[in-house]
Amino acid sequence: MNSSTAICAAKPHGDPHLTDVWFELLKHTALPAGAVVTKHDIGCDGHPSHLYLLKTPEYPRQVRGLSNFYSPIYGPTDDASIDPAKLTALFKQIRTQNKRPTTIQLAPLDTDSSFFTAAPKALRDAGWITDDYFCFGNWFAELAEPGFENYFAERSSQVRNTVTRARKKLDKDPSFHIAVLTTQGPALEQAIEDFTAVYNDSWKKPEPFPTFIPSLCRSAADMGWLRLGILKLDGQAVAAQLWLVSSGTAYIVKLAYRQEYAKRTVGSVLTAHLMQHVIDTDSVRTIDYLIGDDSYKRDWTPLRRERRGIVAFNRSHLRGLAAAAKHFSGRQLKRIRTNRPSDSAPQLTS
Repeated sequence: MNSSTAICAAKPHGDPHLTDVWFELLKHTALPAGAVVTKHDIGCDGHPSHLYLLKTPEYPRQVRGLSNFYSPIYGPTDDASIDPAKLTALFKQIRTQNKRPTTIQLAPLDTDSSFFTAAPKALRDAGWITDDYFCFGNWFAELAEPGFENYFAERSSQVRNTVTRARKKLDKDPSFHIAVLTTQGPALEQAIEDFTAVYNDSWKKPEPFPTFIPSLCRSAADMGWLRLGILKLDGQAVAAQLWLVSSGTAYIVKLAYRQEYAKRTVGSVLTAHLMQHVIDTDSVRTIDYLIGDDSYKRDWTPLRRERRGIVAFNRSHLRGLAAAAKHFSGRQLKRIRTNRPSDSAPQLTS
């Protein structure tokens, strides 16, 4: 198939993090002052696919995909309906506009997506120099058989025994209660308050954009994605986790617990409870821990893949060429220091 031919499909991406809802939420609740977001349709006729781009005052010469530390993935809203000609035209327009950007950063990306293949070619065709780079590891599980019992039986004996013992002890406490919130209403608003209280009293740093998570919970409830788990003891929330469920996948977004309850293993008990809920009630077949190589994720999700980014340098701008030279020389130096073969060094592509 000719690479310039648009591929159109009727079904948009099922990942909540690649939807207009997600990008509009980031735009309105989780960006620095002065940030400018633009929305571009790169889809086939009749099948819109929106690519959200960002410019910030901190980096006035850089165009970025609309993503930040909340983003486990970036890309167009419909990966199956990308028109390469539109994508190339967009990148060419960016390269030649007034106050021309020196670089474009698109991350983090799914290396199996159409966009990860289409974007570098479109950038090169539009006159950019490109490379890709590692962002973070992503741990996930694919369920071979339905049912939580089958899934739990495949976990290590240490995990099974720890969770089982802790749950039995908690079940004997009359104040022990777990709720999983999925819909709008007063109970959700209370659960959002509980989540925030637990998170702020945990080892986690306070949220830099405090309205983002509450807004995400409400939007996710409207979309049918929300699974907000709250574990209570002695009348207060002591563990809380925010999950999203869509198209057969459960995405583990945020988790926290009060450290004084760590010995009661409340975090792992809540994880197991939510695992059972999404597997037995929602019938998911994939569980995704999203961002990072934290060791505890391997207990529940044994598979790993990488998320990568694409960086592009403006070859018609001196600052772009200087940035490219610095980038590629730095990568070559790193390879020399780690004794990697020189022929594996990235090439300047035009």
